[in-house]
Amino acid sequence: MRKKLLQLFLFYSTLISAQSYNSPESVTWHQGTNQYFISNNGNNRILARSPQGALTNFTTNISSGPHGLEVVADTLYACDGASIKAFNINNGSLVFALNLGASFLNGICYDGNGHLFATDFTAKTIYRINVYQRTGNLFVSGLVKSPNGIIHDAANNRLVWVTWGSSAPIMQALLSDSSVSQVTATSLGNCDGIVRDGQGNYYVSAWSTSSIYRFTNTFTSPTQVVTGLNSSADIYYNLVTDTLASPNSGSNTVTFHYFGLQTSTEQAPIEILKWNVFPNPATNNIMVSTSVAAQVIIYDVTGKQIFSTQLTAHKNENIGVEKFSAGIYFVKLISGETTETRKLVVTH
Repeated sequence: MRKKLLQLFLFYSTLISAQSYNSPESVTWHQGTNQYFISNNGNNRILARSPQGALTNFTTNISSGPHGLEVVADTLYACDGASIKAFNINNGSLVFALNLGASFLNGICYDGNGHLFATDFTAKTIYRINVYQRTGNLFVSGLVKSPNGIIHDAANNRLVWVTWGSSAPIMQALLSDSSVSQVTATSLGNCDGIVRDGQGNYYVSAWSTSSIYRFTNTFTSPTQVVTGLNSSADIYYNLVTDTLASPNSGSNTVTFHYFGLQTSTEQAPIEILKWNVFPNPATNNIMVSTSVAAQVIIYDVTGKQIFSTQLTAHKNENIGVEKFSAGIYFVKLISGETTETRKLVVTH
């Protein structure tokens, strides 16, 4: 009986440990299951967080870390030491593991065209991974500062990443030729994560001030928007709910911060520019009606620009923009110096 009780206690202790944050490092989200996924760096596993906040084991098939996470369709990719591991999002089974021979893979992003990019923190390099061929190669090497969190900027055909150390600059590499340059200098230290919202603003987590900063889309005017964190790591911005998730590895917590961007999907005009945007289920088009000449740019839920056009001023006339599959889109209208963005849900 004593042995059975001891076994029961050990099982219960393991279960509780599996459902707790342990040095959380990275957060991502899967729209289909409406779950967040968190890399538990402290005990080599990935957790799944339900919409109600319940934590369960997604996988324990991790050798080192894990660190950066990225969801692409129904696959979760994880940085696992020298390797990239791919897991089925629905059951946690291993799809493939690719050993890149890296030193310490940390941040990861997806370009929307079949390639992941992962930073090697120790070797100061960046790898490119072809998810279809399951191959990888060195994309950038010889960096001065250790690269950390990384993001794909589709509009400018580049990668943007934050760096470690004092006075950590924000860097970029053009996808066309892998040339590296500085985007902006900062006074921040030990920057870990970088994400973007639906308006094009960037958010950067900095250990030096236990804070998150918001930069404009031209990386000017940084504003401290979240304080009181503890080693905020690889942050994530949920475009659907306008919520920024911060894994705080120093306090074993993950905090969620709502930024309240425009999220109405009603067919009501925005007063400044007086324009409407709504889906047409008969044609699968996104319809735009505007009283001013304007540029219309449409992004998918990942923030990738998928359509752009220039409209002349119309009154009481709907303009079919394009056929779109079901999903969530961000429609940006630019007229003169005024820019407004609305979120739109297309259903068939």
